[in-house]
Amino acid sequence: MTTGSPWTEERLSSLDQHGRFQLRGGKVTRLETFVDAAFAFAVTMLVISVDDVPQNYNEFIDALLSAPAFIASFFQVIMFWLGHRAWSQRYGLEDGTALFLSLVLVCCILIVVYPLRVMFAAAFGYFSGGWLPFPFTLGWEEMRAVFAIYGFGFFVMCMFISALYMHAYRRRDWLNLNAAEVIETRNEIEAWLIPALTGLTGMGIALVAQGEWLLLAGWVYITMCVSLPLHDRFAARRHSKTSA
Repeated sequence: MTTGSPWTEERLSSLDQHGRFQLRGGKVTRLETFVDAAFAFAVTMLVISVDDVPQNYNEFIDALLSAPAFIASFFQVIMFWLGHRAWSQRYGLEDGTALFLSLVLVCCILIVVYPLRVMFAAAFGYFSGGWLPFPFTLGWEEMRAVFAIYGFGFFVMCMFISALYMHAYRRRDWLNLNAAEVIETRNEIEAWLIPALTGLTGMGIALVAQGEWLLLAGWVYITMCVSLPLHDRFAARRHSKTSA
């Protein structure tokens, strides 16, 4: 909570530590509880059979074949939940700015969750040659809209996680962050900006690409398998220089 006095060395000495951070958010706040509940609700919206249980064998098989899209969507939602959870545990901020950013993040995930499932279902259906079920019939123009909506949602979600870390960085004196924590906070800001820019790029490709080139709007996310590890190496080098 940020309504009390600034963090002192005496208060920090009593905290648990995880990695480079002393966990200022050790106690679960009402904001964190609300965010957790909202993300749990978002996951329930991804359930394989949303309307009712399968009524025959074919519906049962279709529900099982929808599992890959559900799993991919599930882990995408969990990625954002873990991002907010780590931020909350590290800083324990619950001021007006943190409240606003967290609530908008929750609003975004509840809006994005269905386009997220549609995009993954369409992707698995396309690359499996139709063996895995499509959510519904999609032409190139419909796929353009799905990729653009997903890219924008991905961009916004990552930006809000990054904005939470920016807020913590601005309050570093109040939080009494040490040198390693300050550097790690900057690293987290950059680490969330990378997927944000990737999502923005995917949206841009979706809006201008024609025909099968539109698939690049989905393939662009594979670049994070390179960009994020490269950033991790850069971040580790930054820590090494500071320690030296």
